[in-house]
Amino acid sequence: MKKALLFSAVTLSILFTGCSKDDDASNCESCSLQGSLIEICDNNDGTYTLTAGGESETVNEEELGGLTPKQFTDALCSLGTLGQ
Repeated sequence: MKKALLFSAVTLSILFTGCSKDDDASNCESCSLQGSLIEICDNNDGTYTLTAGGESETVNEEELGGLTPKQFTDALCSLGTLGQ
């Protein structure tokens, strides 16, 4: 009886722990440009929130120029290293 109760408790804890991971998923990509963080987060509605220098702006997929959010942030940050 104790083994069945222990097995049930462990099974339930695994189930609840597995589901909580989905809630914590981050849909953001970021990089650093001259000490400032540039971050783009997917709003899951075809738009993204672009944050740079403390300012935020909503952009759509078309404004990313066909790039993924990761490619977009990497391109922005690599532009800052061209003059160095």
